Amino acid sequence: MLLLGALLLAALLTARSVESKSVFAHFMVGNTEKFDVTNWEDNIILAQQAHIDAFALNIAHGWKYNDQQISNAFAAASARGFRLFFSFDYAGGDVPWPMAEVKALIQKYGSSAAHFQYNGKPFVSTFEGPDNAEDWKSIKADTSCFFIPDWSSLGAGPAARAGDGVADGLFNWAAWPYGQRNMTTYIDASYNQMLGGKPYMMPVSPWFFTNLPGYSKNWLWKSGDLWYERWKQVVSMDFEPEFLEIISWNDYGESHYIGPLDNNQYEAFSVGDAPFNYVKGMPHDG
Repeated sequence: MLLLGALLLAALLTARSVESKSVFAHFMVGNTEKFDVTNWEDNIILAQQAHIDAFALNIAHGWKYNDQQISNAFAAASARGFRLFFSFDYAGGDVPWPMAEVKALIQKYGSSAAHFQYNGKPFVSTFEGPDNAEDWKSIKADTSCFFIPDWSSLGAGPAARAGDGVADGLFNWAAWPYGQRNMTTYIDASYNQMLGGKPYMMPVSPWFFTNLPGYSKNWLWKSGDLWYERWKQVVSMDFEPEFLEIISWNDYGESHYIGPLDNNQYEAFSVGDAPFNYVKGMPHDG
């Protein structure tokens, strides 16, 4: 999968003028309880080989290893010349992220050489959290961050208007087709239109299957040829998204990982009461 991804990215860069565009991969920090700096470096090296520019660090509030693993991640990224940015998960923690804690993390790491910057500002994203949109007026004022959240639950127009238009751009989580339909770029086009010139971060994902009753999750999205077809859409659209985010690097519970299998990252199957570990022996990094 990483080899295929590298080839597709190379084709993307060749097919159109996208030298200024960046490609990210969504990384579930909650899977890294047993990581040390070397484990982070191993993943970063693979990402660099696949021409990925940064990991979007999905962090859920209240996880007891957040501080240690964020520190490990930035140490590894600094050593390897890689970039990271935060994707604050407002849906997956014990509570939505408190504004003061968001500010503290951005202020601590935003100036790091390993933090991804856009137009000289620390780049920050979210997974959901539109109910906290107003917080970002103060967060942006105190951190000077460039804010491009995923508020897909609202749809493009309401997300662009949330918090009096506080977002500097938007990320769209709709990386899979509905039902038996084929994937289209209709939703991408709606974001591009509603953003009115602000940057759009387009999602790309290979598959989706999950069976985690403990999280009330059990469904499959049509995705037999999605990885190939979605990259073709990236190349052929009549507008160029400023950013691309691959969903995901290591979300094994939802089966859309492009990183390597890792026996240290399968806690979701026990916590989520999965009937079995359905990623065992199913590598996606071929």
